[in-house]
Amino acid sequence: MQIKEFVVGDGEQLVALFAEVLPDSPTALLAALDEPESFLSQPSSFALGAYVGESAAGLAWGMQMRSPSGRLTTYLHELDVHERWRRRGIGTALVTEAMSLARRTGSTKFWLSTGGHNDVAQALYASLGGGRKPLGDVNYWWDLD
Repeated sequence: MQIKEFVVGDGEQLVALFAEVLPDSPTALLAALDEPESFLSQPSSFALGAYVGESAAGLAWGMQMRSPSGRLTTYLHELDVHERWRRRGIGTALVTEAMSLARRTGSTKFWLSTGGHNDVAQALYASLGGGRKPLGDVNYWWDLD
């Protein structure tokens, strides 16, 4: 398995990744590359793809936010692994690489949210040491420093 970080100029590859992993998503259905390239050009945005050989297996994307105090926090907005590639460590690899990227770019916190019904995702995040917020949405937080 290989994890690829998408950069400016990779908009077409990013759309192709979404088309394979999430074929009904708005990103997969784009005809023009303006928006994916705009996303990739933002220093606060990131997108990762997981590949097994030539096959797209999973994706993750999110953004880094700066608080008024100057602290940087990275939010993983979407993580998805194609059904045929699940339970092979791809989700773990994508989250782990997103955390590594967050550390390299100065974040001291990392977080994500998942549905209360998504027991598989919750088990993954707990196995990675995420501290679950006790009330409200199902949020997981990690200290990166």
